[in-house]
Amino acid sequence: MINPRLFFSASVASVFLAASVLAGIESKAPRPPRAAFQVPLPLLPVLEPTSRDATTDYYDVTMQVGQKEILSGRLTTIWGYNGLFPGPMIRAQRNRPVVVRQLNNLQESMSVHLHGGHTPPESDGLPYDLVGPGARKTYTYPNNQAAATLWYHDHAIDTTGRHAYMGLAGMYVISDPAEDGLGLPSGKSDIALMLQDRLFNFDGSLNYPLTDSTITTGVVGDTLLVNGAVQPYFQVARRKMRFRIVNASNARIYTLALSTGEPLVQIASDGGLLSAPASRSAIVVSPGERIEVVIDFANYALGTSLILRNQNTLFNPAIADVMRFDVVRDEVDNSSVPATLAASVTKRARRVDATPVNRTFTLEANTLNGRPVWTVNGKLYDVQRVDVSPRLNATEVWTFQNNSGLPHPMHIHDIHWQILDVNGVAPAPGDAGPKDTFLVPGRAMGVPGTVRVMGTFTDNVGDYVSHCHNLEHEDHAMMFNFQVQP
Repeated sequence: MINPRLFFSASVASVFLAASVLAGIESKAPRPPRAAFQVPLPLLPVLEPTSRDATTDYYDVTMQVGQKEILSGRLTTIWGYNGLFPGPMIRAQRNRPVVVRQLNNLQESMSVHLHGGHTPPESDGLPYDLVGPGARKTYTYPNNQAAATLWYHDHAIDTTGRHAYMGLAGMYVISDPAEDGLGLPSGKSDIALMLQDRLFNFDGSLNYPLTDSTITTGVVGDTLLVNGAVQPYFQVARRKMRFRIVNASNARIYTLALSTGEPLVQIASDGGLLSAPASRSAIVVSPGERIEVVIDFANYALGTSLILRNQNTLFNPAIADVMRFDVVRDEVDNSSVPATLAASVTKRARRVDATPVNRTFTLEANTLNGRPVWTVNGKLYDVQRVDVSPRLNATEVWTFQNNSGLPHPMHIHDIHWQILDVNGVAPAPGDAGPKDTFLVPGRAMGVPGTVRVMGTFTDNVGDYVSHCHNLEHEDHAMMFNFQVQP
């Protein structure tokens, strides 16, 4: 078993060196020009199973080096699932297991986490459950959960930030007959969007600057990618379209809105459908979070262009435009957005044990040997320490108290939760659905930011983790273990 404390001694130098060699050191040469809306939106390829039987779909995936033209006229070396950036999408069905046989053809150890998956510990992709170079591991996903947009990414201890930055991320979508029967936009009108920001050197290579400063703030890029393309355009018909959006950036938080001022109709969050559609003028999406929205382009005349904007200007550099939609044709639209989406969400939110267990986790910045680190309850992550031990079928309320000035997107493995309140206020309708990642606001006016969430531990016993999904914070010890007891 790996001792993560080694990271803060001998291996810290090797991590900094590897980041410089493999991802490039920030160049002082002028960066190549890049302009928005010059390339069409790439659609994520759907991976076909290697085989199927009566109960299960089987996939074979290889983690390997690849090359992609992200910047015009330059090839970027990436690390990708099957050599793709982003990785291929896996489409699964509720209660039909998926088995993914991962082969690591890279020169570092990896761990694959299905983010949002209700998965047994042995297939959860824990940070210390590593797949060495040349090795294989079989991950089994039961898919015994609601239809939802998930994603998979590397989760190797101390190096998740760099591995994901190099390209190790892909989408995973679970469907079920109940959701299919709602009449929501589907097929070619159901589009996945993976948002990532990156820095590039002049030659097109990825630049991952790991410094004391970026350890504190997280790595933020100056180039915004959607499905691996720089701020693309997408030609749409005058009809309703469903967009599954995942924030796969290391640290950047987006506030998404339409340039026309029309609201986004949110239908789902991390763990699946909301109880009812939520009309929102802008939606905050932090790293690791997913939202699903419907945009009705029938409201716009042919020839109209509208932009999906990012209103969050607190990150440097600020990036205002995400992508452009061009309304180019008429099309018959038989889809709908019903007033009731998932009644069970409301019922689940009201279910509370008479005396639920309450736990509090404080989030703080500290230093170790003069270097910045992030802690939970004043402790650095330790593989061998079990921090909390919830019981199977118990309902618990966890409070994340943020004593730092930065917001932290906290992610909990294994189950989905309901947000009870944020700074003492009930969540907005779009944030009231099932979630596994929660943005905890920073300390303001001397008062810590807080988020309270409620969840019930079902099905699985064993070891899991919770951590900040600002990946540089995660890599620098902002994580803890919990062990679900029988």
